[in-house]
Amino acid sequence: MPSNGAHDIVFRTSIAACNSNSRLRVYMQDVLGKIRESKYEDKWSNGTEKNVIASAKLYSPVACTSSELDNIRVYYLSTENIMKDMAYDKSKGWHEGNLGKKRFMTAPYSNLAACNLKGPGMTISVYCQIADNTIQEYGVKDDGNWEKMSNLGLAMPGTDIACTVLKTSEPKIRVYFQHMEHGIIEKCYDNKHGWYDGAAKFPKVQPRTSIACTSYMAGSETLGIRVFFNAANMVLEMVYDGMSWTEGHFHADCIPGTQIACIS
Repeated sequence: MPSNGAHDIVFRTSIAACNSNSRLRVYMQDVLGKIRESKYEDKWSNGTEKNVIASAKLYSPVACTSSELDNIRVYYLSTENIMKDMAYDKSKGWHEGNLGKKRFMTAPYSNLAACNLKGPGMTISVYCQIADNTIQEYGVKDDGNWEKMSNLGLAMPGTDIACTVLKTSEPKIRVYFQHMEHGIIEKCYDNKHGWYDGAAKFPKVQPRTSIACTSYMAGSETLGIRVFFNAANMVLEMVYDGMSWTEGHFHADCIPGTQIACIS
């Protein structure tokens, strides 16, 4: 990535990433609370004070969604803990989205997760933690109107949140967050069953561990999911191969309390 000085980026910044094949966009926060965009197009560029797209509260969570990088949405919190979004459209560049107008308030320690939906109706879902420490879903329709959606239940205060949409003909969502006993739990959604508890069993990890996930086709008809989290000074993974969950082979050194983002 571009060689930003360590003094430019806030320590333990939230990280969000999206892609179109090998073309990447990465979002992070600087020490002034500004959200910066870095690009990878055969090489890394941007990520400087000239590439600011939004201003957020300091240590704001950052999440993003995209459609082949032609349409990008970046989500963050204002100083009032109001969810806001910046929108990029290929035809008109960056502009403020409609989410902030709804004034959906989160808990001050909330994290954020967001995903694109391919089916009719809702096109984007965003997840946050609200004042009663439950995980709340908000959705936006094709007409741009944001609505309060399902509540996914109680979570550890300050838990990280990760979500992914499985590459199936109808929307199937997976959301991961940490419960009060320090384990990571899986919530699942499909049109037939609505929301239900998933079968994933994760080891207990440190409180407020960073969580990231992605899904992909592991075979012609097999879906795969990978969930990344940090334990002490390591980033680890759990892998779903379409049949069962197992500990993955990925191990990477990291600083204590690192944040994680992943793409596929």
